[in-house]
Amino acid sequence: MKKRNFGKKALSAGLAFLLLLLAGCQEQAELGSESPSVSEEVKTEAAAGQTETAGQEETSGPMAVVSNFTAKDGVIDEQEGDVFYEIYVRAFRDSDGDHIGDFKGLEEQVPYLADLGITGIWLMPVTASSSTHGYSVDDYYDVASDYGTMEEFESMLETCHENGIKVIMDLVVNHCGGNNEWFLEALKGPTLEDGSPNPYWDYFTFVPSDANYVEKTAEEIHQEEEAYLAEHGSMDGYETQYPLYDNATYGPEQTVWRSTDELAERMVSGGQVESADDIVSGYNFIGIFGSGMPDLNFESEALREEINNVGAFWLEKGVDGFRLDAARHVYGDFYSNIYSDYIFEKNMDFWKGFRASLEEKYSDAYLVGEVWEKDTDNVVPFVSDGGLHSIFDFNLSGKIYEAVSNESTAYDSAAASETNKLTDGTDLNIVKDLITYYNKLGKGSDYEFIDCPFITNHDQNRLFSLLHYQFDETADDILVANVLLDENEKPVLREDADKAESRVKVAADILLTLPGKPFLYYGEEIGMDGAKPDSQIRECMGWFEEPFAGGTGKAGLADYEEAHYSLGGDASVEAQQDDPESILSHYKEVIKVRKETPALMNGDIDEYVLDSQEIVSYIRMTGDQRVLVLINLTGKEIVQELEADPNYGAFTNVLFRSSVDETSGLEGTTLTLAPYSMVVLE
Repeated sequence: MKKRNFGKKALSAGLAFLLLLLAGCQEQAELGSESPSVSEEVKTEAAAGQTETAGQEETSGPMAVVSNFTAKDGVIDEQEGDVFYEIYVRAFRDSDGDHIGDFKGLEEQVPYLADLGITGIWLMPVTASSSTHGYSVDDYYDVASDYGTMEEFESMLETCHENGIKVIMDLVVNHCGGNNEWFLEALKGPTLEDGSPNPYWDYFTFVPSDANYVEKTAEEIHQEEEAYLAEHGSMDGYETQYPLYDNATYGPEQTVWRSTDELAERMVSGGQVESADDIVSGYNFIGIFGSGMPDLNFESEALREEINNVGAFWLEKGVDGFRLDAARHVYGDFYSNIYSDYIFEKNMDFWKGFRASLEEKYSDAYLVGEVWEKDTDNVVPFVSDGGLHSIFDFNLSGKIYEAVSNESTAYDSAAASETNKLTDGTDLNIVKDLITYYNKLGKGSDYEFIDCPFITNHDQNRLFSLLHYQFDETADDILVANVLLDENEKPVLREDADKAESRVKVAADILLTLPGKPFLYYGEEIGMDGAKPDSQIRECMGWFEEPFAGGTGKAGLADYEEAHYSLGGDASVEAQQDDPESILSHYKEVIKVRKETPALMNGDIDEYVLDSQEIVSYIRMTGDQRVLVLINLTGKEIVQELEADPNYGAFTNVLFRSSVDETSGLEGTTLTLAPYSMVVLE
């Protein structure tokens, strides 16, 4: 985000341009024509205001010249844009016939990504791990052997960079894997056989199993500790308490504590150790995601330094940054206090230090955090004062789904749960709330913040399935709800399932014309199916129309386990690549216009209010370009009268409409929108 405060002189330029409109824009030109003539006096006044404003401060970026319009608040905050693509390497492309995706397979498909228009990829965990998903890291300094060698990883990076594609990788630092050497060494106990302190003991949070565990929340305990300190002046004589329940991930009724004794039994039966005597007895440790993923203890200075070294190691290998898994949980283990000021402060002290340590040598390293939270106020601290560059916009994800699913921005906030409420009132307020969000994060980050919108990811039901099938309506969040199955264990179709493909395209229109760095989930661009459990939303990429012809997966198919949804047919690259009406072709042309239009790629966003909940409309702008985006959410043709915006003026030319759209167009001030279509005006 680049702060561009145009001040009073810019406002004068905007006023001059408004006078220009009033004086000369009584009639609108037809599609493609020039703007109507205006008096030389008004032209001169507007130009004078523009020139003075442009000279007010030096600006950078693709749009460095200030034009004769201004934002409603006098500020245009440009965000450096990209189009990212999330890849589960295991499921993407196989190169050696073992049906497991790998680095070489991914490298072979870089031309596909470049042709799609992708400018960056996010790799789900590629570090060594005993799990298929990779989020339990066994070795932070090596790649998963299933995916190939370090040399093949580096070759893939080089090919991506040669094609103008950045690469960020998942970095999982809240917890490690149960087979990680750090944890295995820590399980030997606080003191080694030679009497020396165990250097890995403090990498984790171990508490004796007979300690004072109480049925209180962590926040209640904290308040008691504060009161005791205030009364006594020190904590002398205070018996430390530990919350028996209060898990930040699974809820207040679940525990974070895992027993070393129970773990020892499982490790013996699993052959990881010969005897339970090899594991320290009588302790619990924190593992908010389970005993197989022990939480790292960031109170340990040695551990913090180790994680800094891990980040530097991968940047030296050539990655461009990190997607930071479970960023809010580094210190946030307990449900009751995860968003308290004192936990926020600890979290952000770490992330600021992590970023600073990397930027000492790698000034361009990019950090985007996963903060799974619908309340936008709770994510502001993560980008404030030198924190992360970006966070994923989970609130916006829910709004995009609701808008396309209901073909309207109407919203019943009273019916939503407090934990999943997207906004207040009777409208989704997509643009209005986004502007408020940007103002908060822009101010907190000194306008460095870059948004990361997305629709769904590897933890959520795939978009096409959400629009095609019925899901458990009692679930708090449909994006992670269970799909309804019939007596044959097949997903139950929605009554409007035939509209799914059109609605997927509309969702893409919204996502790819918003500010920042939108993220696609692999296969989204072909309408891949997939619904919970997780393994079924991470199935093999749909390359082939008949992937299992002959009874086995075709060469190149990464069917690492049985596919339930990704079965080819229309949801495949092969079926769609030459079809101009396909989802894939639609994604390509919308990404293309985004990349070719600075206001769409790098611009800010402002409201353009219409008296309709069936059209999503907004203005995108850089310092010298502004465009108007209008998206028809419905399956009917809409005719809409447009007015000149008092700040940005009239939009008289069609910059974009789909190549297969023969209906949409602008005649004077009358806009016609085809069903499920988008028009971009300039």
